[in-house]
Parts: sequence; C-alpha cells; structure tokens
Amino acid sequence: MRRNLDGGEGPGGERPPSARDHIASRRALDNALAELGFAEDDDRVVEHDGRLAFLTCSHEEDCDDMFALITELSARGESWELQSRIDAEAGRAIYQSFARYRPVEAVDAVVEDEQEPETSETPVYDIETVEGLQALKRILKRIEPADAFATIRPGRDGRATARVLRRGSRRVIAAATGADESTLRGVIREILPNVMFDVAMKPPG
Repeated sequence: MRRNLDGGEGPGGERPPSARDHIASRRALDNALAELGFAEDDDRVVEHDGRLAFLTCSHEEDCDDMFALITELSARGESWELQSRIDAEAGRAIYQSFARYRPVEAVDAVVEDEQEPETSETPVYDIETVEGLQALKRILKRIEPADAFATIRPGRDGRATARVLRRGSRRVIAAATGADESTLRGVIREILPNVMFDVAMKPPG
C-alpha cells in the first residue's frame, strides 16, 4: 500500500512511499461498503483500533474506491478519518491524520525495524517461492480465521512482513515475507477467508 506525499520527493526525484488508511465506525463502513457493492471478502477491509478500515494506496488503481467510500459516508452524515504513513527513509516515517471534523495532524517520527521472528519455532516463509507458499498454507489451514489475526509491516529491502497471531495470547502462529503488503494480504486471505488484519498507522509512543 503506497501513495505519494504531495510536496516531498525521495531519492532520484521519486516521491516517498506511504500507507493510507480510511477509517469509520464498523456499522457505518459496513453499510457504505454494502451500498457500493463491495465484495464481503474484499482484502482491503482491515481492523484498526477496534474499527474497520479500508486500506489503499495511490500506486494502485483503487484510490477511486476509497474516495467513493468517503463520498458515501459524507452523504449519510457519518464521520470518517483518513490516516497516512509515509515511509520517507529508513528509520523515519511521517504520520498524517485528517478527519471530517478535525484539523489535519502530522508527526515526523523515528521508527525502529521490528525484529524478524527467526527462531526455529517461528520460521519466516517467503511466499514468492513455491516451498514457502506451500509451507505457509499447511500451517494456516490448521486454524480457524476467527481465532487469529494478522499484522503487516514494511520490511527490509522494500519487502513486507506479515505475522499471523493467535487472538488473546498474541502468540505468533506463522510469519511470511512478500514483495508488498497487497500481495501478502491476498495470499493470507486466500488461505484464511475473512481473517482480520491489523495495520500500523500511528507514530510510536
């Protein structure tokens, strides 16, 4: 999930990547998604701070879907919030929040890479390989989607890392890497239909 940050450019004149998350109450977003004809298993619908969110990016072709949702919510008189995370460079991110009834907020924060689960108990599977994908499927097909949730974070070398955790105990069941967040979401949702994703869209602390 990537979008451009207006007014900022990265190495080589390219704009820095960012994550974008549209948030509303569970009832409001459910109603808007149904009214606009979104599929029930749309993998862009994730869980965020106890609410539903719609995850998108301007590097993909689904930004119009996000603005359609905002338009639908506004027409219904519902509140909504738009959050962005711009990974400006290694170890640094810019977080933005824009809500219907609140001024724009922005925080430039230092972020630390999360430690990869590299123990023998939680190996990291590369879904770009046949072996890694099959191993991940074997593990995840043993669990119920309602008993787990998944997190996706930007990884090293431009890749992304996903972890599937047990609800309650937050024990890591499996971990995987992929080319980007969208690819990981699609693979995990194919194995665990309707599993919820948790995303990091707020500055640390």
